[in-house]
Amino acid sequence: MPHQGALTVWARILPEMAGELDALLRGGGAALLPFDRLAGVHFARLLIVDDGEAMPGLLLTMDVDAPAEQRLRDLVDLGGEGLDRIFCHCEGYPPPGSAAAASRLSYLRGHLVDVTVFYAHVVGRSLQQVRQEARLRATIEDHLDGAEGGWRNRDPGEVRQAIRSFVEGEPSLAWALAPPPALEPEFQRRERLHMVLVPLVLVLLLPLLVPAVVVWLVWLRLHEQRDPAPDVTLDPARLRELRDLEDFGPQNQISTLSPIKPGAFWHLTAWVFLAVVANYISRHVFNKGSLSGLRTVHFARFMVLGRPRRVLFTSYYDGSLESYMNDFIDKVAWVLNGVFGNESGYPMTRWLFGAGARNEAGFKAFLRGHQIPTQAWYSAYPDLTAVNVDANARLRAGLRGDMSSSEAEAWLQLL
Repeated sequence: MPHQGALTVWARILPEMAGELDALLRGGGAALLPFDRLAGVHFARLLIVDDGEAMPGLLLTMDVDAPAEQRLRDLVDLGGEGLDRIFCHCEGYPPPGSAAAASRLSYLRGHLVDVTVFYAHVVGRSLQQVRQEARLRATIEDHLDGAEGGWRNRDPGEVRQAIRSFVEGEPSLAWALAPPPALEPEFQRRERLHMVLVPLVLVLLLPLLVPAVVVWLVWLRLHEQRDPAPDVTLDPARLRELRDLEDFGPQNQISTLSPIKPGAFWHLTAWVFLAVVANYISRHVFNKGSLSGLRTVHFARFMVLGRPRRVLFTSYYDGSLESYMNDFIDKVAWVLNGVFGNESGYPMTRWLFGAGARNEAGFKAFLRGHQIPTQAWYSAYPDLTAVNVDANARLRAGLRGDMSSSEAEAWLQLL
C-alpha cells in the first residue's frame, strides 16, 4: 500500500501576468488540469501567493499516493496543454507550442519544493482504497434495499453473515474480504528510524537543551508581555469574496498566509515548532484518522515562504469554516497555539500553549484576516466526508473475523 505525500510546485509569475493568470484559474478551475484522470491524486489546488517578494508565485499542490515522481510524470503525460496554458505565465517555462513532455517534466522537477509539515488523515489509505470502499458500501446498501423487510427482526449476527455471503458471491468484491495491503517496507523503516532518532538526539542534547529551554521560556514570557496586542482588520468586501468560494458541498478548503512576528526569537520558535515538533507529531502521532480528537481534516500542510518569512497554511476539511474553527478551538487549541502562535496578528498566548486560540473571536479574526483566495481546487471524492471515509473502512474491516451479536449490531449501524 502506498503512503501519502505532498507534491508541491512553486513558480514565480511573470511581471504583469498575475491578473491574467488569476482570471484563467478562476474561470477554468481545476478542470484546466486532468486531475480526475490521474491515479493516486486525492486533492489538488492552484493558488496565487504574494509572499512579499518582487513578484507573486503560483503554487500547485497535490496530495498524492506514492510514488510522487510517477504522479508528476502522469500529470505531464496527460495534462500538457493545461500545463502550457497555466505555466506560460511563469518565469522560465518553455514557450507554449514548443514545450515537449521532457521539457515540461524538467521544468516542474526544477520547481519542486518541500513542505515543512504535511498531515494526512490516515497514512496508507490510498485513493483506490477510498473509492473501492465507497463502492462496497453502495453495493451492500443496494443489496439490502432489494430485500425490503427481509432483514427486520433477524439476529444481527445472521444479517452480518448474510452480507458476508453476498460479498463472497460477488467476484467484483473479492478484494473486500482481505485487509488493505501493508505500507511499503522501506517507508515503514524510514518512519520508524525518524520516530526513534529525533527523541534520541534530544536526549543526547539534554545537557544543552535544559538551560536553553529555561532561557527560551524567559524570553517567551517577556515577548508575550511586551509584544503589541494583535490588530487584525477585517475587510467586509474581502470576506464576502472568500465566502463566495466556500460551501459548495460537504468539503471545503482554506489557504492562509501570515508573516512570522519580527525578531530572531520568533523566527527560531517558528522553526522549532513547525520543522521539529509539528512535523514529528503529524508523522507519528496524528496519522490514524484523529487530530487529537478532530476527525474532519483530510489533508493539511505548512510551508515557509518569502522574505521576510511567511507561513502558508492549506487544508481540506469537512463542513463550514465556522464549524472547522470551532472544532479546532474546542479540541486542539494547544496545537493551534504551537503552530500559529509565532505569527503576527495571533491572539496573545500565555507560555505559548495557554490562552491564544481560546480567545475565540481573536482566533477567528486572525484566520479570516490572513486567509487568501484559492483560485482552483480539486477533490477526487467530493461527496465523502472524512467521517464517511473512516466508516467505509470500518465497514470493510467488519467483514472479517468473528463478532458477538452486540458487535454485529454496532457494525450494522454503519449501514
